Amino acid sequence: MKKNIALSFILAFAATMYMSAQDLEKILENHFKAIGQENLLKIKTIEATGKAFSMGMETKLTMLNKRPNKIKVTIDFQGTQIIQAYDGETAWMINPMAGLPGPIELSGAEATAFSESSDMDGQLWNYQEKGHQLELVGTEKIDDDEAYVLKLTKNTGNTDHYYLNKDSYLIMRVESTSMMNGSEVNTESNLSDYRKVKGYMMPFATSQVIDGQMINTIIFEEVKVNEEIEDAVFSKPAGN
Repeated sequence: MKKNIALSFILAFAATMYMSAQDLEKILENHFKAIGQENLLKIKTIEATGKAFSMGMETKLTMLNKRPNKIKVTIDFQGTQIIQAYDGETAWMINPMAGLPGPIELSGAEATAFSESSDMDGQLWNYQEKGHQLELVGTEKIDDDEAYVLKLTKNTGNTDHYYLNKDSYLIMRVESTSMMNGSEVNTESNLSDYRKVKGYMMPFATSQVIDGQMINTIIFEEVKVNEEIEDAVFSKPAGN
């Protein structure tokens, strides 16, 4: 009898896991269809310009993204440029407002986070090939909307929780947990104002909260795709 009970439990558990995997694949399929992943794969470069709002200040912002794995974000604050970039191998930054004399190479969690942001397709696309693990955690309500919650355990050991709207299958929020300088840092990114760009649904508004404190809001005003961008634009200038 005990063996039969144990066997029934194992079979029930296996069936639950199978159904969860089936549900996860269906959710991903609907998500990639909703955002137009096939069209995104045809996009080679993205140039987005807009504004960033932080601590009551407004600045101009430009984001350049190019395949494979190149990104550059420039913030123009009262004539002073703050730049963060990744050229496919090296993450670097220029920040005169922090007292830095020239370009510096980033390392650790900061470099990892920025290199991940260079992935134009997002971390969910081909997550297994990237060495990540993904599971369907359940559902949760965000404001008035129900969302599927997917937990992504990345090859670095850091975790992201993706909240996908149950109706539109668009990403509403990403909660990330990472280690920085020996301490756990929790980041919440809220994505909204999705607009179609060459068949791809792109969020034009993103707000970021770190450890419960609102850090910034980014609003894109214009997005161009497949414009020619030289690789040298992403390279760290000579200096430090």
